[in-house]
Amino acid sequence: MRTAEQYGLDEDAVQAMGRAFDLACARLSRSGVLTPTNLERMQKIAAQQLVMHARRGERNEWRLARRAIFAVCAIVAGEQIAAGLCGAAPEFARADVI
Repeated sequence: MRTAEQYGLDEDAVQAMGRAFDLACARLSRSGVLTPTNLERMQKIAAQQLVMHARRGERNEWRLARRAIFAVCAIVAGEQIAAGLCGAAPEFARADVI
């Protein structure tokens, strides 16, 4: 496992990322985006986003959290769309329902 210094992050960045991670996970859990089946994978994605943006200089915990939330929601939405395309079309998308 790499340390914060190896990523070029100072103590302020690490603290901001920790608070942002907590904020993002709490919001994603309350909204039902994080589930027991995707929790670990989505937390990893959120953490990767936080590191990426912190390395670019972002230190505001709310902006960091929003970026992590957006990335996780985009992935979950894409997976849900893909699952819908593979399964039966929802009723509103069927041509015979008018």
